[in-house]
Amino acid sequence: MEKLKSKLPKHGWEVVEYGPDSSRNKNHSLTADNGTKKFSVKITYQAKDNPSNLSFFVVSGCYQVPDGQKIEQF
Repeated sequence: MEKLKSKLPKHGWEVVEYGPDSSRNKNHSLTADNGTKKFSVKITYQAKDNPSNLSFFVVSGCYQVPDGQKIEQF
């Protein structure tokens, strides 16, 4: 999670929330926005699960692709 926090801003993401979430387990959580690409991501590290895991929740802005342009896929 520390690597994500330090490296995401180098790739156009702004970390807007970082730290324990409000769950009983206090899972470590990071929320980041990419204003250029119009995406947000919330990443949660669930260390107490067996096995531990990361969960991702991605939100994208709603827009229509302009005529003559293609969707950027990655």
